[in-house]
Amino acid sequence: MSAITTEFSPPVVDCPKPELGQAPRLSRTDFGVLTLDDVQPNVLVRWAFYVSVFCIPFTQLYLPGTGNKIGVTRMVQAFILGAVLSQPRICLRLVPVALFWFLAYSGVRIFTGLWFAPEMSRFWWPSTLNWLQFSLPWVWVMFNVLQFPGIGRNGLRALIGGCSICALLHITGIGVVEVANGIEGRSTVFGENANVVGSTYAIAAIVLVGLGMLKDVKLHQRLMLLPLIAIVMAGLAKTGSRTAVLILLMGIAVLFCQGRAFGSRIKRFAIVVLIGAVLAGVISQIPTAMQRFEKLETSRIAEQEGRVRMIPVLWEMFLRSPVYGSGPDDYQFELTRRAMPYLLKDQHMIAAHNLALKLLVETGIIGFLLFASGLKAGLVSAWRARLKPCGSLPLALLLPLAIAGAIVADPSHLSVFWFAMAYALAGEA
Repeated sequence: MSAITTEFSPPVVDCPKPELGQAPRLSRTDFGVLTLDDVQPNVLVRWAFYVSVFCIPFTQLYLPGTGNKIGVTRMVQAFILGAVLSQPRICLRLVPVALFWFLAYSGVRIFTGLWFAPEMSRFWWPSTLNWLQFSLPWVWVMFNVLQFPGIGRNGLRALIGGCSICALLHITGIGVVEVANGIEGRSTVFGENANVVGSTYAIAAIVLVGLGMLKDVKLHQRLMLLPLIAIVMAGLAKTGSRTAVLILLMGIAVLFCQGRAFGSRIKRFAIVVLIGAVLAGVISQIPTAMQRFEKLETSRIAEQEGRVRMIPVLWEMFLRSPVYGSGPDDYQFELTRRAMPYLLKDQHMIAAHNLALKLLVETGIIGFLLFASGLKAGLVSAWRARLKPCGSLPLALLLPLAIAGAIVADPSHLSVFWFAMAYALAGEA
């Protein structure tokens, strides 16, 4: 396991021999460290975890009149803090090595920001602070809570519940906002970016497919998942996010190709075909996403797609300062001016829709290697977990986000990315 223990306990205590028919109860290990049977998560810890996962699609909801300062995220932070204070040995017992890499990257980002772009601090500091005060501590707590039996699957159910309700509200028009004045037929919900919402739906759909493949799931339970899959995919289609569709397809491919823990290849193929039929039926009714894919078939793709025009600009900016970059968010004006100049008329600037190039431009090779090392730790742990009861589900959650980050998206600011990271790191256990 890629983690280090942060506990130091009293001397070893002998465990009495269990009676006949009674499951053995472990005591302290030879090093005096508490085992999982010594202490279990209390109600507050368990529900803080479940609530934090359930609320992933609702992070942009705030109380009216608070200036977007008090909302779902603050509530989840308070809940998690209460859980940590109630059982610190449960929540902070182990520290995943990946956390140190991400902390190091955050430090480099702050340093380069203060050195190269202090005037842009109102842009780069809030996102960095969000990593330090929410995303990374959340991963730490989730990693530890997920070590206990049953917690992981219930957490996946919490994500499904939150995304299903969000998608249902999206479909019925509650909290819906049209994207680009509805020109492309795209929509989002609760003021969140459409690609963010779509990516969250995609991960929830992957979870639904993965749960349906588990060996201990009965046929009627699999059939009960189909309506939820249809609802989540309908919400995904309404966002019109091509990135989300790619994430979904890559996740299902991982479950099929690396799903030996789920059952035979025939069984997996049958499930994938069934899911494909549901997806085709949904898209036939809401073809927004597929209509946007049709743009990629034209010969004038370079003129039509801003993301394509951004790649050479970002690469050129990286080559100017390849070692330590040019500072966070300082690249946006030049990128907008050279790739999508018409946006400047509305005083709107674009960010890099490519995590790898963003890391290289902002913090150079140094920052890129630090972040990549943390991501690698999660992918390696997820790969090792593929033959365990969780199967390839942790890999199917994280790998598509990592690949999308290398080509078409920046998932590092998504709550669902850090959720996938925690499951990947804990998957080996």
